[in-house]
Amino acid sequence: MILAVFNPKGGVGKTTTAVNLAASFATSGRSVVLVDLEADMNASISLGVGATNRGASIVDSLLRRRQAETPVRAIAAVPGLHLVPGSPELAELDTLLRHVRQPERRLADALRPLVPAFEVIVLDAPSGYSVLNVSVPTVAQHLLVPVRAEYLCLESLAHFLRWYRDRRRLRSGLASIAGILLTRTDYRQPATREIVDIIRLHNRRGVFRTEIPEDPRASEAPSHGSPLMVYAPSSRSARAYADLDTEVQQRIRRRSR
Repeated sequence: MILAVFNPKGGVGKTTTAVNLAASFATSGRSVVLVDLEADMNASISLGVGATNRGASIVDSLLRRRQAETPVRAIAAVPGLHLVPGSPELAELDTLLRHVRQPERRLADALRPLVPAFEVIVLDAPSGYSVLNVSVPTVAQHLLVPVRAEYLCLESLAHFLRWYRDRRRLRSGLASIAGILLTRTDYRQPATREIVDIIRLHNRRGVFRTEIPEDPRASEAPSHGSPLMVYAPSSRSARAYADLDTEVQQRIRRRSR
């Protein structure tokens, strides 16, 4: 299974969700690889692999650098979890691929060796509509769309869903949306309930029951290079991601019947 945590808007909890959902999948006994597709390497940093990493990264696979070692590395703190690190070079990827034929195929080629090796591939997709990002729905099987309960996020979600539906009409085989995930929900904020209700009303079957609450532990964990189930396993957000793991599996099983 290839699951992409995908929303072109930044700041909605993509990386936190990708890291903690991948870790939850692994703790359930599956072999999992998290692929960091962001130049800021936040998913990699969240698992203890910093920007000074001198090993191979996803860029080496995307650019087909033959001399590069395999970019997959095991995460010792979570048995079964592996990482393909990101790289600052991803910020220049459109330029690096400008003379390449069919650059949108490079991500599929980079992921192909991972498919037989892992039960689950989780993609931490970048923000925006770069060549790399728009290729994500063509290689993933399922999209998980995080969104915060804020007005601008609501507007961006509507724009994304229009873009996705138009693209799906033009291209067969595009990833299905596994669900929309409400992140960093804080019902102490006056507008939160109203925006949550709007999102659920207009996407009746598309929004996960599970919501990820605002939780300072989720912000602290990356500085320790650990996912929440290692850093703060009893925290509200860690328990929510465990619930999300179960709900994602149930949805995907139902749709595959």
